[in-house]
Amino acid sequence: MTLTELRELLAQAIKDTEFESHTYFAGGCVRDFLLNPETTIIEADIAVELPEGGIKLAYFLQEKFNTTAPVIHKSFGTAKMTINNIKIELVMTRSEKYPPGKRHPYVQFADLYTDCLRRDFTINALYQEIMTGKILDPCQKGYQDLQARVIRSVQDPLHSFAEDPLRILRALRFAVTLDFEISPETLSAIKTNAHLVSTLSNNRCSDEYSRIKKLSPEQIAHWKKLLEETGVLTYLKTRIPELTKL
Repeated sequence: MTLTELRELLAQAIKDTEFESHTYFAGGCVRDFLLNPETTIIEADIAVELPEGGIKLAYFLQEKFNTTAPVIHKSFGTAKMTINNIKIELVMTRSEKYPPGKRHPYVQFADLYTDCLRRDFTINALYQEIMTGKILDPCQKGYQDLQARVIRSVQDPLHSFAEDPLRILRALRFAVTLDFEISPETLSAIKTNAHLVSTLSNNRCSDEYSRIKKLSPEQIAHWKKLLEETGVLTYLKTRIPELTKL
C-alpha cells in the first residue's frame, strides 16, 4: 500500500467527523512520499490538531476498522495501532519541554506550527492533509531542503542536539540512507555536541545501530566515515563496542 492509498482509506473513514479538517500525515512518511510517491509503506505517523486528538482518533479507527486495541501512552498523547498491516503512530499536535538532564519531555497540546518546531530536521517537519492530500510546510524550509537534499535542524542545532543527542545519530543515518548532505551549521553543531552521544542509553544507540546494519557495505562505510569526521565514533564506541570491529 502506498501513502496515497492509505490516505484515501483514512479520508473516507474520517469524512464528516471532528477529525476531518484536523488530521495530517507527518514526518518521515511525507518525506519519503515526496521523494517517491509509489513507495510501499510499512509505517506512518499521523498528527491530529485537537486536544488528545491522537488517542481519540485511534479509538475511532479501532472501531471503524475493527482492529485490535491501540497501545496508548496518555502522558505523551500518543497511540500506536496497525491498519492493513501498516504500523501507525497517532499523536496530537503538541509542544515539548525537556527538563534538564531528562530524555522524556513534558508535552501539551499546541497548533500545527508549534508542532513542527519540536521536530528534528526540516525534511521531517512536513505534513500532508489526509482529506485533501495538500502538502504543508509550516517551517517554510522543509520542501526546499528536500529538493536540495539537505539535512538541517528545524531550530538552533546546538540547542536541538543538547535537548536530545539521539538527533545526532539520526542526522548521520539520514545522510547515509537518503544520500543527503548535512547543512554546515548542523554539521558544526554535531561536532560540538559529539560528546553528548555518550549520555545516551545503550538501548537507544543499539536501536540506531540495528538500522545501520541493514544497509549496504558502501553505506555502512560512509556512515563510519561520518562518525570519524564528526568525532562521534569515539563516544559511540562506549555504547556499542562492536563498532571497533568495523
